[in-house]
Amino acid sequence: MKSTATLADAGFLVALFNDADTHHASAVAMLGRLAGQRMYTVWEVLAECSRLLDDTGWLNLLRWAAAGRLTVFASDPADLAEIAEFTERYQDGGADLADVALVFAADRTGIYDVLTVDRRDFDRYRSPAGKKLRRVWVSD
Repeated sequence: MKSTATLADAGFLVALFNDADTHHASAVAMLGRLAGQRMYTVWEVLAECSRLLDDTGWLNLLRWAAAGRLTVFASDPADLAEIAEFTERYQDGGADLADVALVFAADRTGIYDVLTVDRRDFDRYRSPAGKKLRRVWVSD
């Protein structure tokens, strides 16, 4: 059965809300193909987006999420030791907190599809439960 939920990484959200981004057109097209699916992210991804988007894009993303188009999960502070271990395991590639938080959210929710332009990291990560996330490449 096809999943009706997807996790969104910062690269996808930035492309969606920055029309000058290289991946903007394909992100918009991907959003159209996801009609009817629930989209989720984590606060760490939003924090990353706040640094990468201009004020207009950032406000539009916040309003879009507030309108129910994007559900934002909180990470569990009880996972900090495991997050440290996971980050250490992947430190050779610079695992950032937003990516790691999405990987942990995947195990908590059972959602392993992720919208990302980050081919390198998401192709190598395995969740703490040993699952591979399925990268939904916005340029496909």
